[in-house]
Amino acid sequence: MANIKDIAKLAGVSVTTVSRVINGIPYVSEEKKEAVLRAMEMTNYERNMNAVHLIKGKTNLAGVVVPSIKTPYFGLVVESIAEEALKNNYNLVLIQTNYEE
Repeated sequence: MANIKDIAKLAGVSVTTVSRVINGIPYVSEEKKEAVLRAMEMTNYERNMNAVHLIKGKTNLAGVVVPSIKTPYFGLVVESIAEEALKNNYNLVLIQTNYEE
């Protein structure tokens, strides 16, 4: 799997330029942007979301731990949390404990 350095080398640009293209930052000439996009396509480049989350210090994940989702109360609670998470661009991680500590 290609990384950002491989893309930069193949496109003949700096790693910073590749990063700007990937993140949609406008300070890149059209010529360099096209070279980066071609290199990304040639190598089937995919962003490493773990690396992105590490750099940003944020995963946009919200964790919820409930004893059981079969209970109507907890089902409603999880549903409400999920709706708010979705509104705020968060993904929900749900853990069911089955009443075990």
